[in-house]
Amino acid sequence: MTENTAHKNKYLCPQQCENLKLYRYAADDRGLAYIYFFNPVCNWWVNFFPMWLAPNTITLIGFFFSVAPGIVLFSKYGTSFENGDTPIDSWFFYFYAVCYFVYRMCDEVDGKQARRTKNSSALGMLFDHGCDAYGVNLHILNIMKCL
Repeated sequence: MTENTAHKNKYLCPQQCENLKLYRYAADDRGLAYIYFFNPVCNWWVNFFPMWLAPNTITLIGFFFSVAPGIVLFSKYGTSFENGDTPIDSWFFYFYAVCYFVYRMCDEVDGKQARRTKNSSALGMLFDHGCDAYGVNLHILNIMKCL
């Protein structure tokens, strides 16, 4: 039996599998809003969370604020994307702005809480990015409905 046939992964060679074990996730955001607002505010805000609070709980709270505007929007104004008859009230846009802001802050803080409590994990990262992936689609639907 050769080395290639003994290896069980048919997509990666043994060297690539070894290199995968060395991979470490490191995000880098160079946006001005992140550098001058979100990062400093979240670094300050994370100190108010108790150490026992799981980062995934913060992610879930943020995800709720990502889902809530869609529930309100589609239950109050219907599921049709042709809004000619029922204009959306201005209070909804303020509500949506607050929900988006809370979602964004929770999304920034959950990673900081994970590093602070030494609870970073691949599962937590998958949960965070999974909620973000669903959330962005909900935001797109909300914006399409509003337009």
